[in-house]
Amino acid sequence: MVLTLMSSSRLQSVADQSQSAYFLPEFALSPQGSFQEDSTGEQFLTYRYDDQASRTTRSDEDKDIGWDAWGTWSDCSRTCGGGASYSLRRCLNGANCEGRNIRYRTCSNMECPVESGDFRAQQCSAHNDIKYQGQTYEWIPVTYDSISPCALRCQARGKNLVVELAPKVLDGTRCKADSLDMCINGICQEVGCDRQLGSNAKEDNCGVCAGDGSTCRLVRGQALPHVSPQEPVKTVIEVPLGSRGLRVTAKGPDLMVIEAHWLHGTREEHAFSLPGSYTVGNTTVEYQRGSDRQTLRSPGPLAADFTIKVKYAAPKETVMQFMFYQPIRYQWRETDFFPCSVTCGGGYQLNSADCMDVRYNKVVPEHHCHSYPENTKPKPKLKECNMDPCPESDGFKEVMPYDHFQPLPRWEQNPWTSCSVSCGGGSQERSVVCVEENVHGQIAQVEEWKCAHSTRPVTTQSCNTFDCPNWVAMEWSQCTVTCGRGLRYRVVLCIDHRGQHTGGCNAALKPHVKEDCLVPVACYKPRESLPVEAKLPWLKQAQELEETKVASEEPTFIPGPWSECSVSCGLGLQRRWVKCRVLLSFTQTEVDLPSEECGEEKPPLQRACDLGPCPSPSSPASPQRPPGPTDASNLQSYSWEYRGFTTCSASCASGKQMAIVRCVSAGRRELVDEALCDHSSRPPAMIRICSPEPCPVRWEVTPWTRCSTSCGVGLQTRSVWCMRMLAGERTERMNSRQCQEPRPPEVQACNQVECPPSWEVEEWQPCSHTCGRGTQSRKVYCKQRLASGSFRRLKDESCGGAKPATHRPCASTKCLLPRLEGGEWSKCSVTCGKGVQRREPVCRRLTASGQLVTLDRSACSGLPPPPLIRSCRMSPCIRHKYSKKRCPKVLGLHRIYIQTRQEKRLSFTIGGRAYLLPKTSVTIKCPVRHFHKSQIRWEKDGHELHNSDRLSITKSGALRIYSLETGDIGQYRCWAQQDSDTFTLKLIGQNNRLLEHPEGKSLVGEKITSALRTQLNKERSSMDLGCQEQDASTFAKGLDKPGPSWTQKNEFYLGEGQVRKSDDPLALNNHLMDSSTPSYSSLLPDRSPGPSGVTIHPGAYSLEPVQFEELVRNISQLTENGEVADDLASHLISKIMEEMSTAQVQKETVQTGKHLNKAPNSSERGDEGPKSHRRAIITRHRQHDTSMTFQRDINISIGRTVYLTNATRSLTLMCPAQGLPKPTITWTKDGVPVKHTDRVWWDSSGGLHISGPGAKDVGLYRCIATNSLGTDSETSQLLLTEPPTIAVSWKNTSDLHSWTLKVVIGGKVTARVGANLTLQCPVTGVPQPRVSWHKKEGPLGSNAQPLLDGSLLIHNLSLLNYGTYSCVAANPIGKSVASSLLRVVGPTLVGSERQSSFSKDVSRKRVVMASRIGTSVTVRPGDILRIGCPVLSNHRKGIKWFYQNQTLRQAPGLRYRMLVGGRVLEVNTLGGKFEGRYGCHMHSDGQPLVSWVLVLSQEYEWRLGEWSVCSASCGNRGTQSRIVRCLSPEGQEAPPSSCHHLPRPVSSSQACNIQDCPPSWLSTVWSKCSSSCGHGFRQRRVSCQQVEASGSLRVLPNAACGHTPRPEDHEECSSQLCAEWISSSWGQCNGRCLGPGLATQSRSVSCRHLNGSNSKTTCDPKDRPASVRNCSSEMCDVQWRVLPWRPCTAACGSGFQSRRVECTHRRNNKTLPDQHCAWQRRPRTWQHCNITSCGNECKDTTYYCRAVKRLKLCLIDLYRQRCCQSCLEDQLNTSAI
Repeated sequence: MVLTLMSSSRLQSVADQSQSAYFLPEFALSPQGSFQEDSTGEQFLTYRYDDQASRTTRSDEDKDIGWDAWGTWSDCSRTCGGGASYSLRRCLNGANCEGRNIRYRTCSNMECPVESGDFRAQQCSAHNDIKYQGQTYEWIPVTYDSISPCALRCQARGKNLVVELAPKVLDGTRCKADSLDMCINGICQEVGCDRQLGSNAKEDNCGVCAGDGSTCRLVRGQALPHVSPQEPVKTVIEVPLGSRGLRVTAKGPDLMVIEAHWLHGTREEHAFSLPGSYTVGNTTVEYQRGSDRQTLRSPGPLAADFTIKVKYAAPKETVMQFMFYQPIRYQWRETDFFPCSVTCGGGYQLNSADCMDVRYNKVVPEHHCHSYPENTKPKPKLKECNMDPCPESDGFKEVMPYDHFQPLPRWEQNPWTSCSVSCGGGSQERSVVCVEENVHGQIAQVEEWKCAHSTRPVTTQSCNTFDCPNWVAMEWSQCTVTCGRGLRYRVVLCIDHRGQHTGGCNAALKPHVKEDCLVPVACYKPRESLPVEAKLPWLKQAQELEETKVASEEPTFIPGPWSECSVSCGLGLQRRWVKCRVLLSFTQTEVDLPSEECGEEKPPLQRACDLGPCPSPSSPASPQRPPGPTDASNLQSYSWEYRGFTTCSASCASGKQMAIVRCVSAGRRELVDEALCDHSSRPPAMIRICSPEPCPVRWEVTPWTRCSTSCGVGLQTRSVWCMRMLAGERTERMNSRQCQEPRPPEVQACNQVECPPSWEVEEWQPCSHTCGRGTQSRKVYCKQRLASGSFRRLKDESCGGAKPATHRPCASTKCLLPRLEGGEWSKCSVTCGKGVQRREPVCRRLTASGQLVTLDRSACSGLPPPPLIRSCRMSPCIRHKYSKKRCPKVLGLHRIYIQTRQEKRLSFTIGGRAYLLPKTSVTIKCPVRHFHKSQIRWEKDGHELHNSDRLSITKSGALRIYSLETGDIGQYRCWAQQDSDTFTLKLIGQNNRLLEHPEGKSLVGEKITSALRTQLNKERSSMDLGCQEQDASTFAKGLDKPGPSWTQKNEFYLGEGQVRKSDDPLALNNHLMDSSTPSYSSLLPDRSPGPSGVTIHPGAYSLEPVQFEELVRNISQLTENGEVADDLASHLISKIMEEMSTAQVQKETVQTGKHLNKAPNSSERGDEGPKSHRRAIITRHRQHDTSMTFQRDINISIGRTVYLTNATRSLTLMCPAQGLPKPTITWTKDGVPVKHTDRVWWDSSGGLHISGPGAKDVGLYRCIATNSLGTDSETSQLLLTEPPTIAVSWKNTSDLHSWTLKVVIGGKVTARVGANLTLQCPVTGVPQPRVSWHKKEGPLGSNAQPLLDGSLLIHNLSLLNYGTYSCVAANPIGKSVASSLLRVVGPTLVGSERQSSFSKDVSRKRVVMASRIGTSVTVRPGDILRIGCPVLSNHRKGIKWFYQNQTLRQAPGLRYRMLVGGRVLEVNTLGGKFEGRYGCHMHSDGQPLVSWVLVLSQEYEWRLGEWSVCSASCGNRGTQSRIVRCLSPEGQEAPPSSCHHLPRPVSSSQACNIQDCPPSWLSTVWSKCSSSCGHGFRQRRVSCQQVEASGSLRVLPNAACGHTPRPEDHEECSSQLCAEWISSSWGQCNGRCLGPGLATQSRSVSCRHLNGSNSKTTCDPKDRPASVRNCSSEMCDVQWRVLPWRPCTAACGSGFQSRRVECTHRRNNKTLPDQHCAWQRRPRTWQHCNITSCGNECKDTTYYCRAVKRLKLCLIDLYRQRCCQSCLEDQLNTSAI
């Protein structure tokens, strides 16, 4: 809920009287000026402020029904330290909306300065000035209250009074000091370490918010130090800087000691004996001690290196246990982005990553980061930059129309080359380059690092990995005969990798298909001379299965299939075709070639065939009996047949099946006994391939490689891949995710033994000379690699062999060769627009001495030349439609110069005026454009000037006047054809009065005549030359460059040998315009009107009242300071007024007398005819104020300053212009043309409209009206209002020595009497806040003076200046107040007629009553002493006081005051003399009575005592200092508060116990266990070391520490928790939309033990696979569709209108839930409308007008508008009374 603050003084008085606050619910709902309710009444509003979960917006469409869109976020409740901001929305259908109307978020999360203090304490202290139960208290916050953590509960300082001062603290206040949770609307909300509301992000053990713990390592262990009286101190563990979560536990009697080491070498040692909290090494350490246990804790991070030691205390052993998180020293840090690749048109930026040493915060070589497996170097990131289109040139755009932005660099790859082999596994390559496309669409090759944002494509891949086809021979058939010599056959097939019959086998390697066979059976007929050929079907089958050839890339004979046999029986012929063919690889087609192209032998075209004997004519049906020894008639009725195949020999990857042969009957083909068939004719065994599908995937591993090292910790690796078996005993590699079994390890440790010491060398450093001969150096170390893998550095004597060289000579002669370089670039070929620059190549060479010499071009012949031509761009060419050439222009500089001391020579620029001293020589320059300087003419008071003895005109057109005299007073004018400008010269006399010209007032008429002639000459020259006048704004840049004038050389040129005196009485300091920077000129602005309100015309100057008052005020202030004489100041002010009025009269005379004695021509008749042309002129409305308004819609004329508030909803800048032809209006912002958008546009009348203006619209807007005759422009400054903010300093300042102090408001200030104090009040705000000063105790005082910069200067401080000073900064937006308490210390004289007001910086009060017999009292300096006179309360007679037998007025240096009508004397003892006898004299019953008291001074002093105990027992870190004590006069020690008013002496320190420490064992931390699963071992390094008296650490032989047992350096370790991350397959791409066509998909990731059980803590979180990734989804190709606005809810007044905004798909236009479009900003759904007045209707629009009237809130516009009728009645009633 927001409380609206009211700045009215009347309301302030009411609030002060009532001490309470009123606020109305409807007005408190929104910030002032931005109410969310409409005129229909507050019954349609819903108020819900107590909901914690309202920080998020409901995105479900059904729950947003009836709600309007969310409003803008409010300002943050705090400027630092974490605040809260809220956003509101309204219910459109009454109070029936489901959901909440307010949401919150955090803001201003940066840390506050230390001096700003606690936010809750500030809120408590705000009630210090408010009385509670009739008394004021100093309130401090109480500790955390678990019941009401968000209530403002405060406690009175020094008292037990606890009060709840407010039910709610301000939003952003921490619920408790040690938590980030904050109070919002009185409820404690959870805040994560990322400072986000509702976040549960926590810091990991390394201190990284929401980190994964990868930046540190857990170090834990146990040690048994074995301390003894001989070795009383031993080191347990070293904890490096930055470690966190330190916990050390000691079980035993020995004491714990911490030694802190800083990086700069300082050491500090602290021994613990008593429990408590200590600060060691700038780190808080908590020490606890029990009966037999000591615990040391520190949350960290440690600010220094800690060495934990144990000190001997008793014979019993002490067991030490320690644990801490050690930061990883070397970590990757991303660098900043490199410069953009282009300056416009869209480019890119890349970044990199450096290896950082976090201990020293410096960059180190990358191999340091590679030594940590947790470190993964971040990939380079790429982002777009300079996306603005390039500026247009003359008539064309340099950006191609199809793309306004430059594409990102990309990888471009060429096609793959042909495979090196056709089968059996080959390779193919391609080239990959990084290319970039420029804005012209041209592609060029660039460096490869520019494409590092994407993965580089592979350049080599394997191909044709399948096996080549090979011959496969089947089983031999039986011999073709049953006796004697015969033949046998087999089938030979060409089988490819798929197990199919194909071609491509080498014919030369084909096994033979037939061979001789011999049956060892005697034949009964003569032996055949030749083997018997096989009969059908075996021969036919062998022939049919012959190889089938296919075409290849080499010409090959391809035979066709054999034809049928030419006969049906007996011997015949078979024929086929044979063609020479070649395979074209790029088209995969076969082409016939001539036979001579094939070099091999052509296969036969025909062959014989034998189908068996033909039947005889007599018995055609009886078959011929085969020859044989037995009767075979039976065998003709049975034959062999193939009947199926056996079972496949393998279930996958191509098994084999054997054909089954059965004996069947010839007729019915039924199976019979095999004995009936002739076994000699049994067909050969036939085999076929079966089950060709691949086998299931499985892991395949290779043997372990050799160990990488022979000692230390080596590694063995092996390849592990997921594969499956294919046909032909081939394998195929698969994706690792397809193998379900656990993946076998790929790396294992080996050879874990220590290596012998060896030399280690670093890389050679660069040569000492980049050219010629030099030397190179490198570092060489003697190191030993330990079994743990770490290195130990040894002395050089430990390494055997000769030490490698550390230096060697080097030389570079390449630089001495000639090279071709480019010379100087020529000027651009054009003066405007786009041109070219050229240069010549130059042949140069660097000599051995380093000189660069130029050679003849022939020496560089053949070398590539550098670029010799480049484009250049000048300012755009300005073309006018009707102009032929430009008119000359005089570039005047309108300034006022006042000379304050005698100078020899001065230089000025035409256009100003100067008040100078006589005898000064001056030079007046006349800068011009479009005109030759040698033709410049000069006039003085209308008369042309020529060269003379005291006057000359230079070749550059400047006028020189030597030794000024009174005759030189006047007005000088320089002419450049028709244009001119003037310079007025005045002289200052010896009496500080301006000198008059000898001719007196007669010059005024000549000036007017000259001005009139000037105007006529200008018009006549313009018509004669036919040139086009240009607007003064064209030369704005030239006016800012006056050349070497006063402003560039301290306003004056000094003569030779002159010395400027600092005590010149005429010194007119910089206070004329700026009181902070020395300057000797008072500068008036340029002639172009601007926000300053100054308008200067040629020959006449018009100064706005505000500017003139500022000038007069500055001169007056110089007079008060004594820097300028009174008569000179008054004379200057009067003469400036006279000069300004005279210049204005001249201007009006010229304008009114322009057409005297001349008939007007056609061009001078402004509006007489429709065809008269006029140049473009902007109509200006003179407005002297820069008032601001809280209206929602602002309409303002150009030329005024515009202030934007939270209430501003629209802005219109009106720019009415006149001229013929009709001017064209254009707008610029900060010099850049304004573009038409949905939010910014301008209409035909030229008015600029901005809808919803905000911070991005702030700037300088210029309206430019242009037609063919000229151009006019005017500007308006657009500013965003800001409430006043005072940069308060909470630092307390106490300075009793300086006489001048400057302190920023906010803290307590203590200063001495007589000092000059400046209280500074730095304030910011828009509009500029007004600063005023107030004193709480009364008026400021006569010696307090506010300064122009808002500071308060208090001269000559006295005790009267004690009090609280407040700086109040206010503007229409708000008010800010800051205060400081001023204490004044020191003696001061008290007048006889006035009393002193004492300082309140006292510690106590002493009250004593005087008596007739006398009383004595001892008083401490600084106490306030009150002495009472023993009289009755009704005593009315006078009482006289005496001090040392003198009246009080006669006592010098005594500070006192009277109380209770003179009955009590109060004496201040802070300074001055106060010891002595005080007495009071009075009359009682006519008798004189005297009572007295003796006051003695109790003096205390600081004294240095004995030396403290040394901080260390050995080494070089021991220090001791003197103890400072406060002592009484008797020498007794007193509390330090008794000496607080005295300066405390500085305690010196000295070194102590500077001696060598005894040798001791030093152990490093244990390494990680060698096995993350099961049993392993770990190691550490143990060495004997000694700290020397110099502070250095020396490593000793182990024998030096032999008196104590050596700690173990090797031990076993085990881990029974073996688990790994298991991830499922990716789900569907239906997650949250991230962008156009981009969504997310997820999968489950779990940690699983080897036994199948799940675990949550065993697996390493750093190795956890990603569970969410981006994916492409058409569902996210969405956009917001905006429907038209509905009618306004009100015809006048303040209405609103809404519209429907839907999330739709781009392709099918279907409406989707809003969550799909959440990645892009939703257009607003409502706006104000018809914000116009409803005539003169005045009525109340809210039910709270009675309260507004009762609380007198009608003074505020906001309430007066809402309660118009009630406020009007109240006004009438008041006026009637």
